[in-house]
Amino acid sequence: MTAFAGTHADAADIDYTSASASDIEDHLTDLETQRDTAAADLTALQTKLDAAQAVIDAATAEYGTSGAQLSVVTAAVQSADDDLGAKVTSLVAYAQEQSDKYEEAQAASETADTLNADIAAAKQELADLDTQIDEAEKAHDEAEAAEAEAAAAAAAAAAEEAAASESDSGSDSDADSGSTASYSADAATAAVQFAKDQLGESYVFGAAGPDTWDCSGLIVGAYEVSGISLTHSTWSMWDETSSIDRSDLQPGDLIFYNGENHVAMYIGDGQVIHAPKPGDVVKITNLDDMGMSVDGYRRV
Repeated sequence: MTAFAGTHADAADIDYTSASASDIEDHLTDLETQRDTAAADLTALQTKLDAAQAVIDAATAEYGTSGAQLSVVTAAVQSADDDLGAKVTSLVAYAQEQSDKYEEAQAASETADTLNADIAAAKQELADLDTQIDEAEKAHDEAEAAEAEAAAAAAAAAAEEAAASESDSGSDSDADSGSTASYSADAATAAVQFAKDQLGESYVFGAAGPDTWDCSGLIVGAYEVSGISLTHSTWSMWDETSSIDRSDLQPGDLIFYNGENHVAMYIGDGQVIHAPKPGDVVKITNLDDMGMSVDGYRRV
């Protein structure tokens, strides 16, 4: 009999502060599957313990007291023939039977000891999984609420920005169309390098470093190293930058997507670096493989 060795996921397997509701839901499903397995293991262990205990109880009932043992010996002798040889043979047979049953009961007792330890470990496993499931359910609810709040805030900001710019959109378009904004190679190069240094770090809505970012927060941090201040908002960032043509794109220029709800930094060779969405990380992507429509190209 080997000792019970439960294995299960724990809180270290997922960072609830940065994981999406979908990722947390997948983790929760894994935990519930493991809990079902642990419960089945516990039931099987208890069944084995009951069988071992039945052997022990039977041996105790038959041979548990000296009086019971004497009764068995007396019955064995009286049932034998009158000659001494037959009685001795009967006693030897009884002694062997008693020895066999003792060994069986002893083995059952040792098995029961092991099973009791295994059952205690299985119960602890179940308790740990129940605790983690409670934590995961709470984190899932919080992530769903945060994502809904972020989506509502983004929609409200987009509507406000659209209303504010509607009156002068015509004049702004005329001023920006076909412009050739000046290009600061030093600041742009520093910004690109800063953004690349953050590759693999987690997306968190509203974050601007030092270890987590949203899309506009990454751009703010990248240009801040050169002393250039940008507002932590894609819509404001659009207004703070100058329009350029796609053919004029240089590393460090910005590309806006999805109704100015997302911004990425061009790094050359048709690629951009950006912080995509909750549950994702800062990464490099082809500028035409973003899965969103392009709103325009801007220069800081």
